Amino acid sequence: MDIEPAGIVPPEIDEGVGADPVVRDIEQLLADGRLEDALAAIDAAVRDGRGIASDMTFLRGDVYLGMGKAREAEQQFREVLRVDPDCPSSRCWLAMSLFLQWRFDEAQAAIGEARALPDALADADVVAGCLLERRGSFDEAEGLFARAAALVPDKYVNPTRVTRVEFDKQVQEAARALPRQFRKSLDRVAVIVQELPDIQLHEEGAAEEVSPDMLGLFDGVPLPETAGHDGPLRPSRIYLFQRNLERMSATKDELVEQIRITLYHELGHYLGFEEEDMDDLGLA
Repeated sequence: MDIEPAGIVPPEIDEGVGADPVVRDIEQLLADGRLEDALAAIDAAVRDGRGIASDMTFLRGDVYLGMGKAREAEQQFREVLRVDPDCPSSRCWLAMSLFLQWRFDEAQAAIGEARALPDALADADVVAGCLLERRGSFDEAEGLFARAAALVPDKYVNPTRVTRVEFDKQVQEAARALPRQFRKSLDRVAVIVQELPDIQLHEEGAAEEVSPDMLGLFDGVPLPETAGHDGPLRPSRIYLFQRNLERMSATKDELVEQIRITLYHELGHYLGFEEEDMDDLGLA
C-alpha cells in the first residue's frame, strides 16, 4: 500500500556520491518518483561500465526501499558494506531494511553499529527511535526523534502527540466530513486505531503487506469483489496507526490532515478505487 507521506522518510544519497553525473541523473529520477526508470538507469550504467560500482549498488538499495522491497534493499546495502564497512548511509539503511522486515533484534544490532560511527546520520536516530517504540520505550524514543528534528529540521519534525480520546475524536470528525455516499460506506467498515502496526496482522497475512512504519491499512475484500467471492467473508477493517501518524506531524493541524488523508485513502481501497480515482473523488 502506498500513501503519502511514507512512514519513515526514505534514504537520501550520501553528499559525496552526487559528484558523478551518472549518479545525479539517477538521483533526479528518484526525486521524481520514477523508481522503475531509476532501476533501469542503474542497470544500464552497470552494463556499460559507467559510474562507481558501490554507488550503483547503494542506489539500487535506495530504489528497492522506495519500492517497498526491504529484503532486496538489505542485500544491496550488505554488498556496499562488504566493500566499505564504515559507510554511514548503508549502515543506517541496512537497519531500516531489517526493521521493515520485522527483524527487530537484527535491526537493533545494525542501528547500534550505525550510530557508533563518527559520521553517523541523524536518520539513524529516527530508526533507533522507531525500534524503541516497538519495545514500549516511548519517552526515550521521543528524545531521539527530537534530536533528529533539531539536526535536520527540513526533514524531520518533533512528533505531535495527542491522547487516544483526542485522536478518536479527530477520526470521527474526518468521517463526518465525508460526502454522504462515502460516509454510508464507512459505516459498514470497522475503523480500528492502534498505536503501531501489530505483528499479529503481519503474521496472519492481511490483505495488504503489513509494514511496521505504515500509517494505515485496509484489511478485507474490496466491496466490488464481494459479490463473486466464494466462501465466508472476513469482516473488513480499516486500521489507523496513531504513533506513526503523529510522527509525521509537526502540528496538530498537520496531524488532523494526516488522519483525514489516511482514513479516506483506506476507505478508497475498501471501495475498490484506483489511486487516480481517489484523487478525482477527493479521497486522497
